Amino acid sequence: MSTLENTATPELNRIPLGRRITELLKEKGEAYSIRSFAAQLGVNRESLRQMLNGSRTILPSELQQIAKGLGVSVERLKQMDCVKKEQELATILQAKTRTKVMMTNALSLANEVAKVAQGSTERGYSLNNLGRVQYLLRNYEEAHESWQKALQFAKEIHTEYEDSNLLYLVTANLMLTHTVRKEYSNIEEMLQVVETAFAENPRAMGLTHYTRMKMHEARGNFDRARKHAYLSLENYEQTYDSLQVGIAMINVAHFESLLQNFLEAAKILADAVQILQPYEYSLVFAVNEQVKVLLKLGELETAKSLIFAHVENSKSYPDLHNKLLIYRTIAERTPVFAERVQQDTDASLEIRLLACKCLIEYYSSIDDAESVLRYYKMGRMLSGKNSEFFDWEAKV
Repeated sequence: MSTLENTATPELNRIPLGRRITELLKEKGEAYSIRSFAAQLGVNRESLRQMLNGSRTILPSELQQIAKGLGVSVERLKQMDCVKKEQELATILQAKTRTKVMMTNALSLANEVAKVAQGSTERGYSLNNLGRVQYLLRNYEEAHESWQKALQFAKEIHTEYEDSNLLYLVTANLMLTHTVRKEYSNIEEMLQVVETAFAENPRAMGLTHYTRMKMHEARGNFDRARKHAYLSLENYEQTYDSLQVGIAMINVAHFESLLQNFLEAAKILADAVQILQPYEYSLVFAVNEQVKVLLKLGELETAKSLIFAHVENSKSYPDLHNKLLIYRTIAERTPVFAERVQQDTDASLEIRLLACKCLIEYYSSIDDAESVLRYYKMGRMLSGKNSEFFDWEAKV
C-alpha cells in the first residue's frame, strides 16, 4: 500500500493569508491577541480583524508591518521561501519510480521544510510529507511518529476552521502504519475521529473498516474481521472505484476461505477477476487467490484453465507467476513446475520454500521417502533453520 497524497490542494497547501497570520499569532501565545497585536501595529482592532477574516485586503505596507510584528520575513509569512523545496519534494513523491538518491534527497527536503514550518497548517502538512518519505523508505516507526504529530495539528485545523483535508490525509496514512506494523494500541480513538468526521465519506469509511479488519485478523478474530471486510466492500462500492472494489472483494474472499467457506470465496473471487481486468497486478493477484480456492475445492480442471489463461501476463510479477507454477504442480499432479521454481535462484526465498513444501507433499502422496527427505533438507537449508520442522505452511 502506498501513502495517501493530497490531490485536493495543488497549490502546495497554501491557506488564505489572514488565516496564516491568525495561526502564527496563536502560536505566539496570549501576548499576541488581536487586541494587543492591533495596538502594537498601531491599527484599529476591527481593521485587523477584517484583515484576518479576509473581508479587507492587506496592503503591502501593512503586510510588512505584520511580518515585522511577528518576527518573520514577508517571504516566510507567505511561505515563499519553501516553494522550490516543496515542489521538488512533490515531484519525487509523485514519481512512478524513485532511486535511492532521490529518496535521500526527499528525506533531506522534507526535514528542511518541517524544521522551518510555522503555524498549525504548515506544520501539519510538512509532518505529513515527512511521514510519507519515511514510509517509502520503510522507516515505519518514524513515519508513524511523524503522522501522530501531524494528527494533532489536523484535529486543531478541523475544529477551528472546519478544514478536514489534512485530517483525511493523516488518518488514512496512520491507518497504513498501524496495519503494516501490526500494532493497534491506541488506534480506537483515531478510528472514532475518522468515523465522526467522515461518516458520509465512503472512501474514508472503507479504509476504516479495512483497518478494523486487519486489527481483528492480527488478533485471530476471523469472524469479526470478515464482518469488517464486508463493510469495507459496501463502502468502496459507493465510490464506483473498480480497483478498490476488486481489492475489497479479495479481502472478503480471504476471510471466507479462512472460515472454510470455499464455495463462497470462489464465487466472490470469480467476480473480482472480472472487475479487475484493467488492473494487471491486482488481476493476477486475484487469479492466484481464485486458483488456490479452486484447488481446495478439488476443481482441478477449472484451476488449470485459469492458470493457462493468465500464466503469460503473470510473468511481470515473479512471485505471483511462480505461485501459479506451484499451483500447476498441484493441479496436474506433476512435480516439474514446482521443481523449476525451487531451482530458480532468482526466485524469492519465500517462494522457493513454498515450492519445497509443495514437493514434500507431492512426494509424500506417492510414498517417495527419498524425495521427501531431499526436499525437506533443501527447505531447511533455504530457511537457515536446524529445527526438526519448518515453521511455515503451504499457502494452498
